[in-house]
Amino acid sequence: MAELTSRERIKTTLRRSIPDRVPLLDTTFWPDTIDRWHQEGLPLGMSPCDYLDMDFITLYPFDTTLRLPTRTIQETDEWVISTDANGATRQRWKHRYATPGHTEPTVRTRADWERVKGNLKPDPSRLVEDVNGARFDNQLQLFRLRERMGAYRAIRPQDPVWFTLVMMGFEDALIMFGEDPDLAEDIFDTYTDFSLGMSQLAVDRGLQFDGMWCFSDLCYRNGMLYSPKFYRERILKYHQKYADFCHQRGWEFILHCDGYVGQFIPLLIEAGFDCIQPLEARAGNDVREFKRLYGQDIAFFGNINADVLARSRDEIREEVVSKISVAKENGGYLYHIDHSVNSLISFDNYCYTIQLVREVGRYD
Repeated sequence: MAELTSRERIKTTLRRSIPDRVPLLDTTFWPDTIDRWHQEGLPLGMSPCDYLDMDFITLYPFDTTLRLPTRTIQETDEWVISTDANGATRQRWKHRYATPGHTEPTVRTRADWERVKGNLKPDPSRLVEDVNGARFDNQLQLFRLRERMGAYRAIRPQDPVWFTLVMMGFEDALIMFGEDPDLAEDIFDTYTDFSLGMSQLAVDRGLQFDGMWCFSDLCYRNGMLYSPKFYRERILKYHQKYADFCHQRGWEFILHCDGYVGQFIPLLIEAGFDCIQPLEARAGNDVREFKRLYGQDIAFFGNINADVLARSRDEIREEVVSKISVAKENGGYLYHIDHSVNSLISFDNYCYTIQLVREVGRYD
């Protein structure tokens, strides 16, 4: 088979057809990882994906927030506490990679939501400038550069459930799902219309996409954050709207979801998702099992255990060969580590991993 571009390879795989080889993708490297790798052979100013000639998905974001006023509450040399554009108070580390701490939301009640929901209006300015005045021009330039290089092009709206969890905080939002599901559904409905309206604006402005990729951690290490019943009754229809929007335009619909997704996958198939990523191995996901159960209906993206990549070459080989040789059968598998690439992984081990995936992931 002739060698494909990244775009052709990824699109073929997401449609569960057979490309020339398994796509090679990693999307998030910790800053500490890059610092370490510069000392171990990665040239300064070069990304590991460029250095290793990997594939690319180029993402186009837009301002997905409520556009509420932001302010700094407290700041030290190590961290800052501030309110964000969704009205949530968060603590963030300044010099290291970590999930921000969510301390207090602005939106707690139906009355709070009614005061702010009108802020979610599609607006062309959201395509180029975020609420802090930082412009997305650089992101657009990168998008165009990768587009010219043959990258797969994806728009990155926010999922309505993840928006709700981020706006209110997990604890308050999940309690609200149980106590006032009609309010939850009003938020989902409003945000779906806003997100798809913004996506259409991007298309109307001349941007071309191959797919849509939503980042939405709706599971934890033991399973879903809410019941399958709640998903079917209150969420499914909105995910189907996203899926219909994509499929009417010939796009694929990808979901990033951390945690254990075994119970979730049949619901994602029902909703119309084309692919699930990153399949955290440490949460118990195993692409070999999922491939056997659901490989005809959804593509799999990831599951190579980051913990194993910090160990010996023999263990890395076992991890890569045993999973990819099964997952690649009949297409529908994209390589990705099972989370972000952390600084415990040496540059030598990472290069070895990518070399192995190239070897094992070829289709003869």
